[in-house]
Amino acid sequence: MAVVIIATSLYELYAAMPLLMPALFALSLAGLLSRLAWLARRARGRGDAGALIGFDRLRKKSLAGRAAWIKENLRGHDAAVDRVVARLSQGLAVAAGNRTLGAFLLVGPTGTGKTFLGELTAKALYPDSEPVLLRMNQYKGPQDVFTLIGPPPGYQGDEVGGALTRPLLDNPYRVVILDEFEKSHGDVRHCLYDILDRAQCPEKSSGKTVHFSAAAFFATCNVGVESLRSIWGETEDPVMRTGRAREALVREGFERPLLARFDEILLMDQLRPVDVAEVACLTIARHWRRYGIEVSYTAPEVLVEALRRNVEFQDYGVRQLARLISELTNESIEAARREGVKRVRLDLDRATGRVTVSR
Repeated sequence: MAVVIIATSLYELYAAMPLLMPALFALSLAGLLSRLAWLARRARGRGDAGALIGFDRLRKKSLAGRAAWIKENLRGHDAAVDRVVARLSQGLAVAAGNRTLGAFLLVGPTGTGKTFLGELTAKALYPDSEPVLLRMNQYKGPQDVFTLIGPPPGYQGDEVGGALTRPLLDNPYRVVILDEFEKSHGDVRHCLYDILDRAQCPEKSSGKTVHFSAAAFFATCNVGVESLRSIWGETEDPVMRTGRAREALVREGFERPLLARFDEILLMDQLRPVDVAEVACLTIARHWRRYGIEVSYTAPEVLVEALRRNVEFQDYGVRQLARLISELTNESIEAARREGVKRVRLDLDRATGRVTVSR
């Protein structure tokens, strides 16, 4: 009946205005073509995103020389850096659609540079891509699975997607950092089984398969440190260390199948005093460089004062150094900027405890 009414109306319209019908036909055709193009784009979007990863390009990628750069910026963990770079180099050489480039579980006290190693590796591996940093202490409930891999269609936030899946869907060339991994809920950790095993995972929100074949994973952990210290002290064989570390971390509550999916378990212990001094030097240089000023020399007294004020060092490692150095040198930076100085020497006024600047 509706078809008859529409046909009758069109006939009457044509009889009244015959020149209008070609325009209506053109508009209808344009609408149909637009709808077909949208359906084609949607079909491509639901296709295999893994086909977008250039495995040939990955296999040609080299990390030669990048280990030295990472060690310049992260002091006291040369052995861990060497293991990470060696494993990633192997992963790049055999890059394929069913495996990640590497998965690392970094164990150590807080403030020893575990997260920083992941961030530096991201810059070395993919300079143009920001790492995906997930604070796993925010994933303490089973419902947080939806936050990680996206809620189903119709649920709140489905247009945003998952905190892990959506960034990799937009750009698969990423380093993923799972900070404080031990604080996440068991259901959240179970989501990583397929990701670390087969390098793929469906995003609930979009229905698309997210591929992690060009991604590297770093999980940081603060538990099991004493056990790993004993293991590292008893053997230097990296394979033996990783195997025994898995058993030690099972006793800390981790699932054995999950630990088996990490390529390396590495201990990043507290830094030696000489390493802390080097970190302080690097932190001072970076802090001043943000304001366009290069530090040509830092008096040892400045470093001693920064470390002396770091009364929380035993509990927080070097994590507090950046804040302390900022408090110690901000007044000097303001004075140097007012004078237009671009290169400075830093000394300590023993009487006032303030940092003095000279050219």
